[in-house]
Amino acid sequence: MARMNYPEDTKGAVNARRFPRYEIDTEVAAFRAIDQPILRGRSLNISEVGIAGLFVTGWPAGTAVTLKFPVPVVSSPLSVDAIVRSGSDHRYGFEFMGLNPTQREIISKTCRTLALLQ
Repeated sequence: MARMNYPEDTKGAVNARRFPRYEIDTEVAAFRAIDQPILRGRSLNISEVGIAGLFVTGWPAGTAVTLKFPVPVVSSPLSVDAIVRSGSDHRYGFEFMGLNPTQREIISKTCRTLALLQ
């Protein structure tokens, strides 16, 4: 679980990001509404504003979902609302939406903890 490494030719684009991404490998549960099936996937990386993951089935960009995943700084899985921002093959990028101060602090602590492991 370290900061992402990229080929030199893409380094400028990656450094242009507002928030660095950190590798995190954990299960992610995603669902659209209470009556919808839960889809399970694996996380790839996290930042203070979003998370990327692999899912067998996915959603179009703009879809609102709820994500639930464990993080290393709290004992209970974190549950957050998010919007699908991108999807390619089975990889999806999610932007966190409407985080409360507690959720924001947990995500921030998670990123700081993962940064120490690089």
